[in-house]
Amino acid sequence: MQCRYPMLRGLLASGLTLFGLFAGCPAAEAQQPKRGGTLTLALEADFPSLDPLRVTALVERQVGLAVMDPLFDIDEKGEVKPMLATGYEVLDGGKTYRITLREGVKFHDGTAFDADAVVFNLERSLDPKNACRCLANIDSIVGVKAVDAKTVEFKLNRPDAVLPAILSDAAGLMVSPTAVRADEKGTAKKPVGTGPFVVKEWQQGHKIVLERNPNYWVKDQPYLDRVVILPLANEESRQSGLLSGSIDVIESPSPRFVRDARRNKKLKVLTGAGLGTVFLKMNTRNPPFDDVRVRRAMAFATDRDLFTKAIYDNQYPVADSLIGPGMWAHSAVKNFPKYDPAQARKLLAEYGKPVSFALGISTSPHNALAAQALQEMWKAVGINAEIKQIEQARFIRDALTHNFQMSLFRWAGRPDPDLNLYRAFHSKFANETSSNYTQFTNSRMDELLERGRSTLDRSERQKIYDEASALLADEVPYLFLFYATFHTVMAAKVHPGPNIADGVLRLQTAWVE
Repeated sequence: MQCRYPMLRGLLASGLTLFGLFAGCPAAEAQQPKRGGTLTLALEADFPSLDPLRVTALVERQVGLAVMDPLFDIDEKGEVKPMLATGYEVLDGGKTYRITLREGVKFHDGTAFDADAVVFNLERSLDPKNACRCLANIDSIVGVKAVDAKTVEFKLNRPDAVLPAILSDAAGLMVSPTAVRADEKGTAKKPVGTGPFVVKEWQQGHKIVLERNPNYWVKDQPYLDRVVILPLANEESRQSGLLSGSIDVIESPSPRFVRDARRNKKLKVLTGAGLGTVFLKMNTRNPPFDDVRVRRAMAFATDRDLFTKAIYDNQYPVADSLIGPGMWAHSAVKNFPKYDPAQARKLLAEYGKPVSFALGISTSPHNALAAQALQEMWKAVGINAEIKQIEQARFIRDALTHNFQMSLFRWAGRPDPDLNLYRAFHSKFANETSSNYTQFTNSRMDELLERGRSTLDRSERQKIYDEASALLADEVPYLFLFYATFHTVMAAKVHPGPNIADGVLRLQTAWVE
């Protein structure tokens, strides 16, 4: 492929990449796990709370899942599987779920995990005054009751195919009712779960120390005695700590570091398939992106194959939807606009006005380089973009309040297509602070999204989400770039356990040599 753009040509010649290789997980490990030792893990950010009511971000989930087990989890194939639950029965055409629970499980404080504990946790999340971040995802639940000690019944206001996946996320994390009643505020810093580790110490902004739960319900797990978690926003600090041996595992390494780590026999890289996508979102309510011709012109003007080759070393698959390759519903979308500058110019001529806008990016040198490459492509067809770097907290706030024209964004993804698409594209969220960032409205999309969450047959759901993805390819509120993946770099002595597509290490199975 001949490179038409000076900046991209220079990047291809230099071999500079923004991210590491897409493929390449540690080889299957046949060694017997070794008990004992401490694992030091560096995360990309700090956070204020581990209360399930507040758990959303990747860093919160990484720590939260070490302390609190969910009712369900996802496996290496992206499938939802029972965790504290043992199974479920769908009744009443999908409006009742009867979930059976593991017996003999106890919270860290000795409180029995049973149906009453599940009811307590769900009612706490459903209570509007608690403002659970999960509230929108559990809006189908109208009641939860204990049938007996090991059986819980969920009553829904509509058939809901997504409930098990929802209960693999924050809404399914279980904390001790005894502990919450005694000190609800304390749940933020020392949640009392059933998980493999117990919070021993939390020095805000400095470290979290987790110690082995000796009574964990999975026999012989966890293998580690202790996990020390360091919130280090500076990626160079994380990387230098790993190289020096003071840190064992780092998340969100720089692209060059990932590339070098693959060549370093003292390190190894874990890369998951990913559930989400990196994309450019366009505000469909405001000029110039209120006109679909401009949105489609943007897609035709973007050589995504060249972009991923020059900027990402051709290791990230070009994306055509918001459903990542680590999810069961992932499939090819054939009608997403391919690179065609002549078609872009034609649509811009039909639009008849100059196209210029602000492209918002978070404050990252990697994002700045990507934005400059896109800016150069678009300029070739007469589109002018001004790049604006925005501090992370404001960047997210602007997205939720629709205060942008175009932004470069990453959606990490969830294990069911409804959790990726419903709140992003249903029109009922377009006029409020929400993750329908683009204020997209389309009656056919609304119909598909409602059917998708209420249809229990997976093959039928697949058809629905295939049509939804095709509709998005026509309307282009998102210009999809590539599928998101997560890189975790670690010392060679670390055995991280299963490679889960959501990028979260299941620390109960991790061990060190």
